[in-house]
Amino acid sequence: MKKVIKLALYLSMACSLLLPAGGHAQSARPAPTTEQIVDVGGGRLWMQTAGSGGPTVVLDYGLGGPVSTWQGIFPEIAKFARVVQYHRAGYGRSDLPWAPYSFTSTATNLRTMLQRANIPGPYVLVGHSLGNGHIRAFAHLFPKDVAGIVWIDPINMRIFELTSKEERAGEEKWATEFAKNAPPGGKSEIEVLMTAERDFKEMRSFRKPPDVPMVLLVAGRHEVGPKWSRAVIEEYGPWIYEASEGGLILDPESTHYIHRDNPGLVVSSIKRVVFPSVSLKLARLNKEKGVEGVISGYREMRRYYPSEFFQENDLNTIGYARLRDKDTKGAISVFELNIQMFPKASNPYDSLGEAYMVDGQNALAIKHYRRSLVLNPNNSNAVEMLKKLGVN
Repeated sequence: MKKVIKLALYLSMACSLLLPAGGHAQSARPAPTTEQIVDVGGGRLWMQTAGSGGPTVVLDYGLGGPVSTWQGIFPEIAKFARVVQYHRAGYGRSDLPWAPYSFTSTATNLRTMLQRANIPGPYVLVGHSLGNGHIRAFAHLFPKDVAGIVWIDPINMRIFELTSKEERAGEEKWATEFAKNAPPGGKSEIEVLMTAERDFKEMRSFRKPPDVPMVLLVAGRHEVGPKWSRAVIEEYGPWIYEASEGGLILDPESTHYIHRDNPGLVVSSIKRVVFPSVSLKLARLNKEKGVEGVISGYREMRRYYPSEFFQENDLNTIGYARLRDKDTKGAISVFELNIQMFPKASNPYDSLGEAYMVDGQNALAIKHYRRSLVLNPNNSNAVEMLKKLGVN
């Protein structure tokens, strides 16, 4: 199947992602939160959960944290999905680091925490900066547990090449000062980054993420300048391009902390990954499971997807695909479902009329073409088809 890609290089081109933060069951009241401390073997991690529904959104912050970095988006995500934020080892209420820091160990601890907290996958992983190193490790180790990914101005393997000799000397000084005041977890992370991981040997060993819906958000006003944006796009962009469903957005007004500067964009991007394209999903179901899979899958999506994600053309496209495959009965079933979903739209009746006409059920074809004309008197196709059927 030809892959469909949505690439947007400027925020003005990404309007389709700028949707309201809430879902079809959105409430003005904030979702209640629960907290727990989970033993992951060797140490304990603090986590907080809110909202309901799946797949669960999991947030992983950047170097130094803190978890409050998500305060602008955590309650908004909880309006349409279950969301988890947590403290890595050595941060906040989690235990001090009990083992050497690595992307792999952090990702493994995260999955163990989720499993022991009875929050099964698959998950939509959302990372900021360094947090994306953990997401890459998670996707490498547990690809079947990943339902989608949102990369927020992620760490890239050229970060130590992007600065001049003088700037690198400043980085060393900054890292030393950072380590003095950072939480123990941040101290461990910066020490590894500035020594063992300067060449990102561990990250280079990770496979590319599974083919899941993903969005890459890139800061247009990063402190390093345009070279940071280029490096991020060069490293992560090919994954977006090769994905069956993905989007790349360069936000020209945001700094490295896009989720603080433009929380609405981040929430909308997460929402789009939690609720992948209806039309693409139906196309896959049609190919893999046929009409029955399309109908059951569509009804299931209707149960938990926000209403704004549905269009009458979603089912119409599948109906005509069945007609082209000479499956007239299947096409009729799909078009009938579309009428149930959009009873006041003219086009589904027109399409069903065509399917009945192909099937030789002219009386039913006439009935549905007439209904289409009632809903849209300007439907010239219905007029022509009725003439073919001998109706003036």
